[in-house]
Amino acid sequence: MRKAKDEQSPAAKAKRPGIEESFRLLDELLERLEDEDTPLEESFELYEKGLKLIKGVESQIDKVEQKLQILGTEEKEALIGDDDTEDDEKGD
Repeated sequence: MRKAKDEQSPAAKAKRPGIEESFRLLDELLERLEDEDTPLEESFELYEKGLKLIKGVESQIDKVEQKLQILGTEEKEALIGDDDTEDDEKGD
């Protein structure tokens, strides 16, 4: 049975560059794509690599956003819980 696209082996995740590294690699690819001496076939390969890097970055950013939303929700709940505790203490 095949794994879902988002599910990757630990080895595949370890090989995937981080967000900053991906941006650095994208800059390098862009420089090579802008070079007039880069053959057309190589340009297509570079373009494909760039698309894969962008998809990886989008996935990583989505995961970070999800974590931030969870942390924000937990923080709000903690603050609301603190407010309830203060109200209970004042009512005593």
